[in-house]
Parts: sequence; structure tokens; C-alpha cells
Amino acid sequence: MELSVIIPTHNQAERLRLVLCGLRRQTLAAEHFEVLVVDDGCTDGTAELEERMGMVNLRVLHLWPNQGRNLARNLGTAEARGELLVFLDGDALPAPDLLQRYLEARHRHGPKAVFCGFQRCLPDLEYLQDPQTGTVVREEVPSVLQDFLAAQCASLRITEEMIAGDFGAIHARSSEGGYPFPESKRRQDQVFTLLAERPDSAVGWLGFIPHNGAVPRALFQVAGGFDLQIPFSEGWELAYRLRSDLGAQIRPVPAAVTYHLYHYHPFEEPQEAGREAQRRYDAIEYMVARHRDDRIRLLYCWFAYLWPDPFIPAEALVEDLLQFDQLYRELPACQWEEYQLVFQYHPAQLLSQLPSEEVIHVN
Repeated sequence: MELSVIIPTHNQAERLRLVLCGLRRQTLAAEHFEVLVVDDGCTDGTAELEERMGMVNLRVLHLWPNQGRNLARNLGTAEARGELLVFLDGDALPAPDLLQRYLEARHRHGPKAVFCGFQRCLPDLEYLQDPQTGTVVREEVPSVLQDFLAAQCASLRITEEMIAGDFGAIHARSSEGGYPFPESKRRQDQVFTLLAERPDSAVGWLGFIPHNGAVPRALFQVAGGFDLQIPFSEGWELAYRLRSDLGAQIRPVPAAVTYHLYHYHPFEEPQEAGREAQRRYDAIEYMVARHRDDRIRLLYCWFAYLWPDPFIPAEALVEDLLQFDQLYRELPACQWEEYQLVFQYHPAQLLSQLPSEEVIHVN
């Protein structure tokens, strides 16, 4: 067994079925890989997919109640037999040659390489509960938009027949980046530029996202798997350990492509935007504390370039990952003190100094 595909999922049955269809239609023969879906407290029929999909190399594992994606991934890897673990999400539709591309990269780079795949997004699926039938998520959609979606249903759907026979049409509807926002494309572009120009970058761990990425099973086991306590950015934290503790090399595989079967997120709501930012901040502080690496806080300055942050002054912004890498490695102590003053008065720092019962963390 060369590859094990690990998919944690929670109530994503309609999209997961398409993902499994994509795995069933891989150019790599089924005897070379297995698929382990971890049903993380699902109540939507995910448990029946093992029988309904008719895949000889599919196993569905079960957690109850819902335990979170990190524990789910670790459970899947504990049962895996493949030499390379390929991590997908339950809404990450694989290109037909995804696994072949990862296997080729494994043979090319050897057993100490961690791989970053390329993400594309299908934004026109946002309000569809079931991309195959065109069923709308009605509680989130105004009536006028429901009427529009009903009229456009035929052109919006993604079906198993398309995955099997017309994948090019799916690709043509997609955009670069894991989410349909310019910040997402910019982040991914910067990651691939960094890894191409500085393959041994000290911050290459910023490329690994388990929505579409791969890790040698032997390295994953020694590292101890995903950290169950980190609230966000768990792929970065794992890749940080793999690189710093085990000497892993972070390698881009731009030909290994997934398509995010996008679904509704309340990102436009101010409260949700605040929660999203706080998750990112909590993850930074967790990594700083765990790894005793204060310069991880430079992420505040990069995030502030991607998503404006009034608490980071313009002169402190980090505009790309090449600059981030240079600052992380070479910033003189006198200039680092200036950055530390910025971080000291950032709201994320002020929250972390409060007694634990006064801090509200959104998980």
C-alpha cells in the first residue's frame, strides 16, 4: 500500500460523496491506495457511504460524539497502511491525477519530504446544500436569491457524471485559492513562490494545509500527529515540528490539485469575522508558547497585509513570505524590539494576559 487518503468529516455527506467519486476515478489504480473516512459524529448518513459507494479500498471509521478534525485525522492515520498519508477535507474534490502526482513527488523527493498541494475553489456552490441536485440551503438564502438559484440550477450543479466524464468543465468554473477571495489566492501564490525560490526556507511550514497535503507516515508517527489543543492552523503547527524536530523538507506539488466544493460561511458578518481573526491569533500564541519561538508573531504582520488590522502600523506590515522569511531569520535584535512593542499592545496579547476565566475563546 503506497498511499493512504485521510478524510475527517462532520455532516458533509453530499459533498463527501463527490469527493469519494473523485477518488474512485483516479488515474492511479485502486490497489495502490486506500481511503479512510473518519465519521466525526455525523448525523447525516455519512456512515452509510461505505456501502453505497462500492469502493473496495474505502473504510469508514467512527467517532462519537463529535471530537474535532485533529483527533479524527489522528484516528485515521492510526489505521492507515500507506507509506504516504494524503490529507483531504470532506469538501476537497481531487483532480483525477491527484494521487498519481503525489506518488511521483514521493519518488522524486524521498521519505523526508512533506508536500503542499494546490487549491482551487468552486464558489458558485456556496448556497447549494447538495451540489448534485441543486438543493438550496434555504435558511441562509433570501427568497430572491432562491429564485435565481432555481433558474440557474442546471448550470450550477456538479454531478458524479461530470467528475467521471467532463472534469474539464469543473476546472473551467473554478478559481485559484482555497476560498473565493483575493487574499486566498495571494496567500497561495506567495507560498509557492517562497518554496520555489527558497526550498529550504525556515518558514516553509506555512505551505502545509491538510485540506490538500501529504506527509510520510513514518514522520507523522514520530512527530506524534496533529496537536489536539491548537484551535486553528493545525497544519502549520504540525509542519513546524516536522521541519524543526525531524528535518523534513517542505515541497510544493502544484500539479496535485483539489477543488473546494465551497459552501456557505458567514464571513460577511462582523461577529464571525472577529471570531475568525481571534482563532488565527489564538493559534499564533499557542505556537509561540509551545515552541518558545517569539518570531512566529511576525504572522500578525503578514496577516495584517492580507486582512487589514488597525493595530498593526503600515511600516510593520509584511507584504509577502519572502520578506517574512528574511525577517524571521535575519531581523536584528534592535529592530526586533520595535516589533515586540507592536505585538505587546495588540489585542490578542492583552487577552492572553487576562486571568483564564476572563478570556473568551471561540472554538
